[in-house]
Amino acid sequence: GILGLSATLAKQSGASRTSPILRGNWVAEVLLGDKLPRPPKDVPRLPEDEATETLTVRQLTEKHTSDPRCAGCHARMDGYGYALEGYDTIGRARTRDLADRPIDTRAKLFDGTQVEGAAGLRDYLLTKKREVVLRQFCRKLLGYALGRSVILSDKPLLTEMQRQLSAHDYRFSAAVETIVRSKQFREI
Repeated sequence: GILGLSATLAKQSGASRTSPILRGNWVAEVLLGDKLPRPPKDVPRLPEDEATETLTVRQLTEKHTSDPRCAGCHARMDGYGYALEGYDTIGRARTRDLADRPIDTRAKLFDGTQVEGAAGLRDYLLTKKREVVLRQFCRKLLGYALGRSVILSDKPLLTEMQRQLSAHDYRFSAAVETIVRSKQFREI
């Protein structure tokens, strides 16, 4: 459900238009744990209002990311954002943009997988990237619970969290219980 959450989608948008770049970067970094470099300082910004443009947000993004300095990173994240274009700036489902152009939510991801829309992206994350997403979820939850960054000595606990989640039908309570029973948590 997190992919279609209005708060998530709105936070990863511009003021008056969506942003496949911000949304894709969020999926890559927050859900998958990728470390992407910051954009070069001299990269021009995209226009803020999609309704006044002759190109769709996707076309503007594709044009913007044709710069060879940017193409490598954008190939790793933009597909995720294109799949989420079926939601407007505040997370409402849509089939047309503000200029009444149809929305294209088909995307080719970095590994070559083709997805369509949030449902296709969700299926991809739950199947092909399940272990990566699960590992990142455990890292984020453990870091939050401990009030610090996850460190190398936490690796066995992360592995145990994943094992417990898998053994208990991916119930959130299994991850929490594993944390609160851990030495790291009890001896903070």
